Formats: sequence, structure tokens, C-alpha cells
Amino acid sequence: MSVTWAYPWNAPRSAISSPLLTHAELHRRNRHIAAVLQARQALALQPECVRISFTRAADTIEKEHGMARAEAFLLHFYRRMLPRINAVAQHYQLSHLQPRVSKAVFNGHFDTVIQQGLAHRLVSLFSRYNQLPDMNKAPVDRLAADIANFIRGELAEHDDTSATELKTLHRWYLHAGTIALQFNVTPPHWQRVTQKVVRAEDIAPAIMRLFSEQWWRGHLRKAAAQWREHLHIALGNVSKKKQPYASAQCVAAWREQKRRNREFLKSMELEDEEGNRISLIDKHDGSVANPAIRRCELMTRLRGFETLCQNLGYVGEFYTLTAPSAWHATTRAGYRNRKWNGASPAQTQSYFTGLWARIRAKLHRNGLRVFGIRVAEPHHDGTPHWHLLLFMQPQEVSRVREIVRDFACQQDHHELSSAKAQQARFHAETIDALKGSATGYLAKYIAKNIDGYALDGETDVESGALLKESACAVCAWATRWRIRQFQFIGGAPVTVYRELRKLTDNDAARGLSVEFAQVHEAADCGDWAGYVNAQGGPFVKRDEVQVRTLYEADGDMNQYGEETLRVRGVYDNAVGSGSPLLTRLKKWKIVPKRAQENVPNTALSWSSVNNCTHFEPGKLLNRRQRRQLTAWLRSDILQARKHTPKSAICTGRNIREIAGNTGFEALPESHNGFLYQQHRDGKK
Repeated sequence: MSVTWAYPWNAPRSAISSPLLTHAELHRRNRHIAAVLQARQALALQPECVRISFTRAADTIEKEHGMARAEAFLLHFYRRMLPRINAVAQHYQLSHLQPRVSKAVFNGHFDTVIQQGLAHRLVSLFSRYNQLPDMNKAPVDRLAADIANFIRGELAEHDDTSATELKTLHRWYLHAGTIALQFNVTPPHWQRVTQKVVRAEDIAPAIMRLFSEQWWRGHLRKAAAQWREHLHIALGNVSKKKQPYASAQCVAAWREQKRRNREFLKSMELEDEEGNRISLIDKHDGSVANPAIRRCELMTRLRGFETLCQNLGYVGEFYTLTAPSAWHATTRAGYRNRKWNGASPAQTQSYFTGLWARIRAKLHRNGLRVFGIRVAEPHHDGTPHWHLLLFMQPQEVSRVREIVRDFACQQDHHELSSAKAQQARFHAETIDALKGSATGYLAKYIAKNIDGYALDGETDVESGALLKESACAVCAWATRWRIRQFQFIGGAPVTVYRELRKLTDNDAARGLSVEFAQVHEAADCGDWAGYVNAQGGPFVKRDEVQVRTLYEADGDMNQYGEETLRVRGVYDNAVGSGSPLLTRLKKWKIVPKRAQENVPNTALSWSSVNNCTHFEPGKLLNRRQRRQLTAWLRSDILQARKHTPKSAICTGRNIREIAGNTGFEALPESHNGFLYQQHRDGKK
């Protein structure tokens, strides 16, 4: 029997209530809540760059997909990303007090008030050091000063007047060096001092560095910047899916540093002993510090090596060395690599350096001589790989290739189960003159890693980014990780080549010796092949070259008590350094640029009447006129600030009224009188 109700709201309804959870559902919910809380607590302990990166992604997911997906992303971060971040932290964080530091500072016990105070200071320094990724320059500089003062105080407590000077310096150095090692900083000359007999003149400057605020400031700033960039790599922010080669923060910091350096160079000049001055920025732009000049010099040297190869009957081989998969933070497709060992680009570069040292030693033992160039460039995730262009005799190609391949595939050989996998680790290609020259093979890599010259419209194979635009990211990557991008193998020193190109006295060069004149003539013409041949060939030893660089002490001491050596010229190795040819005759110093003394006064009008357009107070300026007025004010604001007539200040009230009518209200009061006077004089 069905009952009908007069109105829908009159019908009975079930009570509003939530269904009771089963025991399994309740247990699953509690576990989920506990996991989310644990993940949030772990996230709160991470550096600020990690928290910001996660929060931005989580907020986007929550807005688009809801809270459940955001919590799932948090749990994924806790289970997958947090181990990668912890692996990075192990390379930098100070987790415990090393036993040798405890013995050196506290002598193994903490029973006195002084030792307890030292322990408190040291723990405080540890805690602040572990916060380096979150610090800007000011806190880093304060930490550097505190560490330097701590070491200076420790050395004051270990002053033994009865010991000799050398023993005292050696004891101080070992004590300060032990503390420096606790902060992940290798003291200067540590291997030499601890393993060999050294002089007091070598130890004293090292000790002064260890309690120098400026020296510690540089090391801590480097550690903080690399720590932050390493965290971005672990988070996947440096990849083809986000920002290839370097993080956005790293590129922005590199651009800002370049801008500040440029402004500093513009504000300084070079002054000699006679007071003559030249622009520092002009000298900078005319040297190899200019990327365009650096690129041209690299291409000239590479072309010279190719000419030597042709003259000697050698052939060229192009090798590409890639690190094992465990050294890559992300895969080729841009996803997280679960095999990653947490290595930084600097550590991967050290791996390649050791690998090439073993290859070079093996080639030398087998009597195989090669010369060429090495280029280091990043993958999309910042992991470096090497390109080698080597020139060798035709009959030695197979042996050289076999040695390089064996060493390149030695580590983690089990993952090279196919020919494709071996090619990914080591790729060899013979230079074919029909396809292009050896210089042409590397021209693209050189331009890509310097300034992106002549790469308009070309894209990177890995990241898909435009090569011309990614050149800044590559340079920022090399600067952040202190990686040397280009290195020539064999040949003659380039410093002598540059100094000879400054030498303008051809008669003096010919008068020194015939061999010296040949070296100078080749360098002066930009003939790198002729210069290398005149110096002794591509395999000449450094102490057997024909022309060498002359270094002289200028009599000044640096801040660490070391005598500074400067390049003064060149000399013939056969004649000796007693008969040099000086290429740097003047001693320059960097001084601030002089202020402009003679600023031109305001010109008088040519007529006896004011020909300017009559100003209408009730009529507002349009957008174009306001832009013109703003641009003019900005260009003359500095000049107006220095040369405001005192008698014109009283007219500021009138100018403020005009500014209110025109809509331009941000006019400084101290400039109103001068600007109004210019208006009356017909300048505007």
C-alpha cells in the first residue's frame, strides 16, 4: 500500500548522518593521517628552496584536482623525493664532531667551563653551517667571520714560546687545518704539509688564510650556492621538463653577477705611475674575457691544430665520453633516475678527470702520442660529459680507440649488455674530410658553450631548447660548479702566444735569436700551427719550449703575506731569462673613475623671447607626452641633483602645481626649481 504525500517536503526523510566506518577503513584512514603528518614534519625540516618548490606544485595540484591528490603528492614526495634530498645533504651537512677535532680542541674531555663554552660555540657554528642553503650573503659572511675568529682564538691558546718558529707554525697549521676539515674545506697545501717537508714561508700564508674572513667567505658562498643548485637537481628542477642545464635561480644569479661586474668595470679606470688613465671596461672588452674574442681565439687554436694534423699526416678522431647511469639525476626522457648516487656535476667532472688521467698514463706507457682538445658540456640535468678531438698517426687509431673505450666502459660494466648501451657510454667517430673539417665538428660545441654565435634557430637534441638562448644557462652551469669547459691537449703555452702578440719591436725580436724571431712572427700573424712548430712541435715539454714567459716579483705583498708575481715579458729559453723582452712596461693599478669636473652649463636661448609652446594648466598631457616627460626627467635627474640653483628652489611650488595638473606627481622637490628654470630658458 503506497502512501502519497501532498507536498514533497512533507514526505519523511532519513536522518542526516555519516555511515559508520568499518575497522579496516578506520585503520586505513588513521594510517593515512599519520603518514601525512609525518610527511609534513619531514618537509618542515627541509631547506627553504625545497619547501617552496614542493608548495608551489602542491598548491597547483590542490586547485586543479582537490585535496586528496595533493596529499597523495605529499606522500609521493616523502617516499620518493626525500631520499634523494637526504643523499644530497650527506655531501654537505655536518652530522657529528670528528674525533680528530675533538682531540685537537677539547683534548678528549669537556669537564671545564672553558671547554663547555667552546663546545657550545662549535655546536652553534655547526647548526648555522647546516642552514647554508637558506642563507643569503649577509648571514654567510657573518658565519665566515665567526669561524675565522674561532680558529684565531684556538691558535692563541696554542702558543708555545719555547718551540722554534717552524714547529710553532706547523702545529698551528695542523690545528687550524683540522678545524677547517670539519667544515668540509680542505686547507691550502694540506697534502704537501702533511706528507712532505715544507718551509715556514709556505706554511705562514696558509695559516693566514685559515683565519681570514675573506677566505672563509669565498668558500662558504661557494658551498651555499652549490648546495642549493644540487637540491634543485635532486628535485628535478634541472631537466628538459623544467629548466635545462641550470636552475632558473642559478641563471638569474649569474646574470645579476655579470651585470654587477659590468657596472664595477664601468666605474673604474687603470692608472699608471705617471697618472695616465685608460678605461677599464675598454681593456676588458679587448681581452679574452670578452666571450667573442675568447671564441675566436679557441677557433684559431683549433684550426692551427688541424693544420698541424694535415702537415704531419695525422688523422682525427672524435670521442664522446658519458658517465655511467648512476651519475645522472634524471633519465634521458626527463624522469627521475632511481639509480642516481647523489653525485653533483663537480663530482662527475672529477670522475672524468681521473678517467682521463688513467687513459693518458696508459697511452704514454704504450708510446702513443696524441694532441687535440677536450670540451666539457652538460646534459639536460646538469651532468657533464666530454667531447675529445684527438689527432694521432693513422696506424695508431685502433689502439688508441681501444684504450679509451676500455677505460670508459670499465665502471658499471654490467649495464653495457648491448652495442647501443656501449655506444651511449663511449662513442667514436673518425673525422671525414668529405663531410667537414675537424674545426667544423667542434665549432658548434664551442659556440654553444660560450655565446651561442651563429646558432640562430638551431635546437638542442636533448632538451629541445634553442641553442642561442641556452648558452647563458651553460655558462651559468660552468660558473656555479667551477668546471673548465675547454682544455687543449699538447701544443705550446698560450700565455707566451698572447704576450708575443703584444710585442711590437720586431727588430729586438730578430736581434735576440733567429728561433725567437720565428716564434714571434708566427704569433704576430695569428698562425697557431706555425707558432707550435717554432716552439718545438705539438709534443714539446714545457721546460723545452723555445720561448717562455718571464715572471717577476713586483715588490708588493698580498693580504696573506705572499710575494706577488706578475707577467713582465718573454725570453728565449736558449739565451736565458737574463735577456728578456718586456711586453708590459708600465705598472697599472685599478682606481675609481674621476667625477666629471666640467659639466656644461645651461645654454642661453638665441632669441629675446620664449618660443616654447604655451603651457595650459587646465589641459592634461596625453600618454605619449607623459612618457617623453618621464624619459627626459630620468636622463637629467643626476645632473639636476648636483647643479640646482639656490635661487630657483622657491619656484618649486609652481612646478608642483603643474605636476598635479599633468598627472606627474613623483617629481622631487629639490629639482623643481632647476627644471622650471630650464623650461623658462627654452631647453624644454
